[in-house]
Amino acid sequence: MTESPSGLRVEVLTEDEWPRLKSIRLTALHEAPSAFLNNHKEEETYSELQWRQEFLRGQWNIMLSDHKEIGLLGVTSEETVSEHRYYLEYLWVDPDFRRSGKGSFLLKTVLARLWTSGVRAVWLYILDGNETAMRFYRRSGFKSTNERVPLPYHPAGGEEILKLDLDEPESSYS
Repeated sequence: MTESPSGLRVEVLTEDEWPRLKSIRLTALHEAPSAFLNNHKEEETYSELQWRQEFLRGQWNIMLSDHKEIGLLGVTSEETVSEHRYYLEYLWVDPDFRRSGKGSFLLKTVLARLWTSGVRAVWLYILDGNETAMRFYRRSGFKSTNERVPLPYHPAGGEEILKLDLDEPESSYS
C-alpha cells in the first residue's frame, strides 16, 4: 500500500478481494460507459470464477480517500504477447475527485511500482472519441505507437495504442 501526504492511498487487491474489484468496475462502467471497451450489462453477469480470473490477467490497484474507493487502475498482460509487455486499463476516478490530481497520483504510484519491479515500458488502448483520456495520458508522457485496432462491434469504432517508456528513475513517478 502506498499513501500520500494528503491521505490518499493505493492498495493492490488480492484474488480473494474480487468483490471489491467487481464493485468498483461496475461503478466505473455505470458512471462512464463510453470510456471502456467492456460494458456494465456484460460484467454484471460475471460469476465469481470470472472475477477471480481477472487476477490471472494482472494486478488491480484501488485508490482510496479515507475509506472510500475512488479510483481504479489495472496492470494486465495479454496471452498472445510477451510476458514482459504490460497494459494499463480501466483507469477510473470517481467524478467527485476528478481534476484534482488524484488520477495522476494513482497513475504515478502504479508506474513507480512497475519501474521498481523492472518494467521499462507500458502500453494502453484509448477508444476513439475519448479525448479526456487522450489528453490525460499525453500530459503523462504517453506517445502514439501509430497502431490502431478497428472495433466494428463497438460504438467507438476503434482504438489507438499508446506507449510510455519508463526510462526515468522511480522518483520521477512519485
